[in-house]
Amino acid sequence: MVFRVILDCTEIAVAAPSSLTLQSETFSHYKNRTTLKGLIGVAPNDLVTFFSPLYTGSISDKEITKISGILPLLEAGDEVMADKGFVIEDLLSGVGAKLIIPPFKRSAQFTKEDTEKTQAIARLRIVVERVIGRIKSNHIWDSSVPLTLTGTVSQIWHNCCVLVNFQGPLSFEED
Repeated sequence: MVFRVILDCTEIAVAAPSSLTLQSETFSHYKNRTTLKGLIGVAPNDLVTFFSPLYTGSISDKEITKISGILPLLEAGDEVMADKGFVIEDLLSGVGAKLIIPPFKRSAQFTKEDTEKTQAIARLRIVVERVIGRIKSNHIWDSSVPLTLTGTVSQIWHNCCVLVNFQGPLSFEED
């Protein structure tokens, strides 16, 4: 399997705004706290090739994929890997790309082909998870981002995403 990009979203904790409207927009039901959310695109060789701006935590993976600017960068025939929570097949088919997700268990047992495909996908999913781990290892993300940084947090995010590409190849001994 050859993939153009592995997509995943991640969330950054932010301080809870006093406005109830802003709280509801930034609240992530997945993380059960107020967050900002970004889309990351990683090449199979562990380079960050795409990152979106940060959006409010309540945005869906599909919506962030739609508005982030990744779709015009894809070409017909590209294969895009994502986890099964990304319901973006219709968005990708609009640009001629194909969504690759782990096979769903259809019967009591996977076929040999499904097992091999699942293992290959799992190895590549580890790559995007490790890259996200590197981005978040910057100590700025150790605690909730204060509201005073909301005007610049996307620039900080941008810098952290770019810096990952200068940290050398991933080591699979990283935690």
